[in-house]
Amino acid sequence: MKVPIRMLGIATSVFWVLLITFIILAAYSVTDLRFDIDEPELRVDPDGQLIFNLPLNIDNGGYYSLREFHITTLFSNAEGLEISWAHTLVPVIPSGEITRINHNVPLNIEEIYQNDDNYLFEDNDLQVSLSVGLNFAEVLPSQISTNFTFPWGAPFSNFNLGQPSINMFNLTHSIISVPMSYDNHAFYDVMGSIDVGLYDDGYSLLSETQELINTPQQSAYSENMELIVSNNSSLDNIQDGYFNIYFSTLMFEHGPLVIPYG
Repeated sequence: MKVPIRMLGIATSVFWVLLITFIILAAYSVTDLRFDIDEPELRVDPDGQLIFNLPLNIDNGGYYSLREFHITTLFSNAEGLEISWAHTLVPVIPSGEITRINHNVPLNIEEIYQNDDNYLFEDNDLQVSLSVGLNFAEVLPSQISTNFTFPWGAPFSNFNLGQPSINMFNLTHSIISVPMSYDNHAFYDVMGSIDVGLYDDGYSLLSETQELINTPQQSAYSENMELIVSNNSSLDNIQDGYFNIYFSTLMFEHGPLVIPYG
């Protein structure tokens, strides 16, 4: 019985020596592992969907392959409501090779604004949870995670409709002029239309119009909108009422937004 026990002890010792040597080599190999993360970008795909792209290069200059490298990203709004989720898996990153990875997260803009229209009119942050994991040399699985905020620029930041003013057009109709302004802080150009209905304080529709817009990102819009009103309308009540507003763009639709005036 002594021989088997002795052989078992030797085998165990050899196993631990090999394991310790492997871990030391693996740890040394990690020093030859390089991560290069390019600048994240936002782009619009042909379907009009916003794509968050995180490009990175992994230079595995070590002795062992990396397996099951994965990235998981979760976007949520300020209230914690999930907006988008994406997972990227690279089964093998061979030793001595550089692997290019593009981690893409689709962001449904219309859904973001439907869940919280503050993102439409106010600059805010999206909450991001990022998790990265891998299996090093098939024996050293590891994973790290972090949370951070992603700045979100509102396409209609500081949106404002001013007080209507009446100008005589002819004997039967008048022109109501309304100043409209906003700042496009979004990551994309805003192209489409804004439909505005003008109501008096008695909830009667006085006039409506459609304004075509094409506002490049990081630029301001300021124009006088004109509505034609019959002189038979209750123009005496024009100083108090509200606007009914609908937004229709290539990226999303939203409305009605009610803004009182007077």
